[in-house]
Amino acid sequence: MEIDLTRLRHIAAIARTGSFSRAAEDLHITQPALSRSIATFEKRFGLRIFDRDRSGVVPTAMGRLVIEEAERVLRAARDLDHNLRLYARGEGGDLAIGTGPLLAMLLPDIGRRFLDECPAIHLRASVRTPEHLVQELLDDRIELIFGNSWAIRDIPDLEFSSVGSVRLAFLVRAGHPLTAQSGITLEMLAQYPPASAASSSVAGLSSATGSFICDNFHVLRELVIQTDCVWLSAPSVLADDIAAGCLVALKVEDFHDIDSEVALITRRNRTLSPSARSLVDHLRGLLSAHGSRAFA
Repeated sequence: MEIDLTRLRHIAAIARTGSFSRAAEDLHITQPALSRSIATFEKRFGLRIFDRDRSGVVPTAMGRLVIEEAERVLRAARDLDHNLRLYARGEGGDLAIGTGPLLAMLLPDIGRRFLDECPAIHLRASVRTPEHLVQELLDDRIELIFGNSWAIRDIPDLEFSSVGSVRLAFLVRAGHPLTAQSGITLEMLAQYPPASAASSSVAGLSSATGSFICDNFHVLRELVIQTDCVWLSAPSVLADDIAAGCLVALKVEDFHDIDSEVALITRRNRTLSPSARSLVDHLRGLLSAHGSRAFA
């Protein structure tokens, strides 16, 4: 048997005002219509909600329980209505995403801008290489992935679209032996261990030394600042470290800087939630801003 929210509003209004006539005025209906509504409810459930006497309207013992439940249901209905409107505008609910290690450096900016505009959103981010995030996506534990897609292009049931790109260059610490060299080549880079999130074979660089592989961007950054590792990364994302003299972007004669595509990876034929679409727009804006930066 369905519960009619309108009748629950009628009950709550009478309980609040203590009068059928005042409740009818508040509800913008006639008093006879309100009386019929309550009589219908009482008959349907076989109980009496209000006693009427000269002093007004008084809830019965059973009526007090009904009023308490009715008010709780009405609060829940108002909350649901409010939340549904937020969800439809992408301003509320839960959003789980995955991002590659490089884009993790942008998560503070993404989170700050996104949560400033959508403070009711619960945002959860998993940071791993896209090939390690795919199963979470296929299991619906995350809604989308941001990152490079070259390692997962052949996986069925996925869709890919570009949201921007980041320019990559070789970075080393300030005071690295290569910073004192001119005419730097890939062969010279190969004398130093590469640091990377995914593979020790970076941009075709065949290293004569060991390597350090880690999908944590901050760990890679600290390692490169403290060692002679060579790191293919995004100068725009590390602009503060470059400006502070902690890192140096190398000019390599036989290597052209790479514009690495940032892909939006989703389940095929799945509609993104409004909050996810809003987040994608935020990331596009950030990548556009980073793409406009230039470094000598």
